[in-house]
Amino acid sequence: MAAPLEGLLYRSRIANRIGPLHMFLLVDRARRANRAADITGRLIYLDHSFMQYLEGPAPALEALWQLLQRDPRHYDVELLARYPLRQRRCPGSPMAFASNAYFRQYLIRDFSIAQAGDMEELLQACLQAEKEAAQALPAGCNADSLPG
Repeated sequence: MAAPLEGLLYRSRIANRIGPLHMFLLVDRARRANRAADITGRLIYLDHSFMQYLEGPAPALEALWQLLQRDPRHYDVELLARYPLRQRRCPGSPMAFASNAYFRQYLIRDFSIAQAGDMEELLQACLQAEKEAAQALPAGCNADSLPG
């Protein structure tokens, strides 16, 4: 039986400026690791901050979340939403990447230009999904009692 799917959203601040080569390598390595763990999602990088939405099997997501919290490349790591999923929102993309138009010149696959309101829009979508998932739980259950 396959592990249940979860969605997770967090934001953090970058410890040091990230140049284009470093960002390219970060995205490439994360995509390979995510693909191996059956994790998909989206990373937004704006104003020295990351917001990342991840989805995948609950055990794999928990293992990645533990690593992310200890990663010295960022700080103020804040969990914003975590909830069970019936289906993926980002199927087929181990990590879509959105940032300033500046990064377009580096031909990073699955790249889009981030807009000023993208982080807030993603946050609101995940908070709504988390609320809907909590309302769909059987009586006596809550999101805190779910495995993971």
